[in-house]
Amino acid sequence: MKSNEEQIRKRGYIEEDELNCYRPFTKVQLLKLLQSDIASDRTIAAKLLVEYKDIEVVKVLIAKLVTEKKLYTKIALSESIGSHGEKASKLLIEYLGKVGNNQHTSLPSKPFNKNNYPLPRDIIARTLCKIGKPAIRPLRSCLYDGDYLQVLEAIDAIGFISYYDDDITSLDDIIGLLHKYQEDDLMTWKLLRTLQAFKGEKVLGLLKPYTTSSVEQFRWESARSIDQINRR
Repeated sequence: MKSNEEQIRKRGYIEEDELNCYRPFTKVQLLKLLQSDIASDRTIAAKLLVEYKDIEVVKVLIAKLVTEKKLYTKIALSESIGSHGEKASKLLIEYLGKVGNNQHTSLPSKPFNKNNYPLPRDIIARTLCKIGKPAIRPLRSCLYDGDYLQVLEAIDAIGFISYYDDDITSLDDIIGLLHKYQEDDLMTWKLLRTLQAFKGEKVLGLLKPYTTSSVEQFRWESARSIDQINRR
């Protein structure tokens, strides 16, 4: 047990009551603590810096998230950044698809079998999902102004937010991309997944032809999206 505790500690895990000793720290002290070589110190700093809403703090938190390797510290950074809303989302967009190597780069080998919307694999997209609906506007802009990798991950974030916030403002953007990228299997698969976030006969009509596609992943993703829409 002690070994397990030591392992998660090295990954930045802390108990919430550990924050109490650091609450008197000033912003300058917390920013310095964020640069500590000790992961748990960085987690503490990330959690307490949530109290400071100025743009410079947001920039420092994002810069640290981009380079951070420890799991629990990354989670704390992501949550803290997420509390800053739309102003943080505009800064985060730049890093979509550029941090880590957990993103989909090819079609998956098996379907997603849970009855919810899949959490994006990209850490920046996940952080944008924590921001929620205020991130939709800059994400929609990214669909037109971003590079290929950014668009791939923006689609995941838009789908997640739209699904859980019941927001339909991005539907026409997603439909437009489905036509634009019809020769791109990875992009098409992601867009078919995203369509589960919306409702109505128009969406169902778009999905139905893909249920008989020659691409296996298109068949199962479109069928799942139809099922998700009918269930809601």
